[in-house]
Amino acid sequence: MSLNIDVVVVGCGAVGSTVALALARAGVQVAAVTRSGTDGCRWDMVLVEGLGFGELLVCGWTGAARLRPRLVVYAVKAYDLTSAVEDSLQAGWNPEAVVSLQNGLGSLELLSKTYGVDRAIGGVVYFGAVGVAPCRARLLGRGGLLLGCWARGGSCSFWSHQLAEALTAGGLPSSHVGDVEPYRWLKLAVNAAINPVTVLAWSRNKVILENPDAGKLAAQLAREVALVAWRRGVELPGDPVEEVFRVARATGDNCSSMLQDVARRGRSEVDYINGSVAREAWRLGLRAPFNEAMWRAVRLLERWLAGRRLPCEI
Repeated sequence: MSLNIDVVVVGCGAVGSTVALALARAGVQVAAVTRSGTDGCRWDMVLVEGLGFGELLVCGWTGAARLRPRLVVYAVKAYDLTSAVEDSLQAGWNPEAVVSLQNGLGSLELLSKTYGVDRAIGGVVYFGAVGVAPCRARLLGRGGLLLGCWARGGSCSFWSHQLAEALTAGGLPSSHVGDVEPYRWLKLAVNAAINPVTVLAWSRNKVILENPDAGKLAAQLAREVALVAWRRGVELPGDPVEEVFRVARATGDNCSSMLQDVARRGRSEVDYINGSVAREAWRLGLRAPFNEAMWRAVRLLERWLAGRRLPCEI
């Protein structure tokens, strides 16, 4: 027997559990799908420190075929998105809209290619969170989501509005914009600047403010992203360097997601962040040497730093 569910959140890590819980708190019929030791479907308690807790239907991919979601939110890491989409198609899902919550470039493009641009919603995550166990997370500071489409109107715009309203009602302030691309590139500039520098320094985000070399390197990385965006015809909604330092001040005691991933998994999203900037620059006949160097450096260090204690845990 199939289960008609309004929203399925794929991934129950830090971002996925926060989004799923906010939707459940707003009264949305929501389920989470995860690979973390779940067989079939079961009701489970989801806990997010700083947001609350609630009971949620949690399924593994063996139970996903029972679900019939109208909206799918992909909250897995960028490098896991392709397999998650393939599993979704094998489960027989045919949602009215899909949401990308991944860092960097490539994920929204993949969803647009698979489901159609009129159904693909881009999400920009502004809240900090750390996963402590499957479907357990801790919010770090305040923030929410910004949602928007490439295609104007249609199911994408409708669902983007609806999702933003539901998340806000559930305690995660969110908003909809007509064109998500400028905000996606501004967030890319922030991630490209802060994330790899914190990995190389093995430090919290505040190293950008406290270490002159780290600050100068972060600024140059952000400027390169802005140049590539400009050549693509994307006008950023703010100064990228100012945004990098604003975020570093607001999240100074946090460990970046890239730093957490390298420590815990030995793999990061650097291919989709600095790597995507370098590749897009090549495509446009440009060079982004700082981003290219950081891309190679983090890739080189990933397996050597795996398992090292996070500075946030010291």
